[in-house]
Amino acid sequence: MQQFFHPTSIAVFGVADSPKNLAKNIISNCLEMGFKGQVYPVGKSPGAVYGLPIITDPKTLPEHIDLAVFLIPARSIPETMRLCARKGIRHVIISSGGFRELTGSTSNEEMEILKVARRNGIRIIGPNCIGVICTGSGLCTPFNPIQVKKLRKGPVSIIVQSGGVTTQCAYYFSDEYVGFSKIISAGNKLDLNEIDFLEYLIKD
Repeated sequence: MQQFFHPTSIAVFGVADSPKNLAKNIISNCLEMGFKGQVYPVGKSPGAVYGLPIITDPKTLPEHIDLAVFLIPARSIPETMRLCARKGIRHVIISSGGFRELTGSTSNEEMEILKVARRNGIRIIGPNCIGVICTGSGLCTPFNPIQVKKLRKGPVSIIVQSGGVTTQCAYYFSDEYVGFSKIISAGNKLDLNEIDFLEYLIKD
C-alpha cells in the first residue's frame, strides 16, 4: 500500500501533448506539488509534456516502476494491465470511467482487469476515480487541475468515493484550517476499498 502514497517512480498512461488532454494534468499536479520521483508519461503520439518525453512504446519503460496511473479507454485496460505485470508494476490507479457506474453491474472489462490483477499480485485503486493526493510525498494524481496552494498539510486523511467531492472536501476543509496528510478517491472499488485504506491509515 505504501507505493500508492510514497512511490519513487510513476508511469502515467494516456498522455498527449494537447491542450485538451487530461492525463497530462496528473503530471502537472505532481510537479506543482513537489513530487521528487521519476515520472514517465506514456501515450500514443511522440512529443513532450512539462519537459518530459512521451514514451510511445510502453515496452521500453523501466522495470519495477512503483505506480501506474491509467487514463485510457476502458477496453484498453486489461492488456495494459498485462504489460504492467510483465514490467513488474504492482500498484495501479485506474482513473478511467465507463464501467459499472454506467450499467449498474460489473462489466466484462472489470472482470478481466480483476483476473489479471489477482494472477499477478497487482493492487488497484478505482476505476472511475481521481486517485490520491499525498501532501507528504507530493503525489497528486487527479486529472483535473488542482489548486495545490490551497491545500493545507496536516494529520487528517479522508476517503471519498467521488472524485469531484474529493477535491471539494479538500478545499473546504483547508479553508477551515484543517490540514491533510492523504486524500483518497476510491471510485468503483473493484479491488481496494475503505477497509483496506483504513487498515493502512491506522498505522500511518
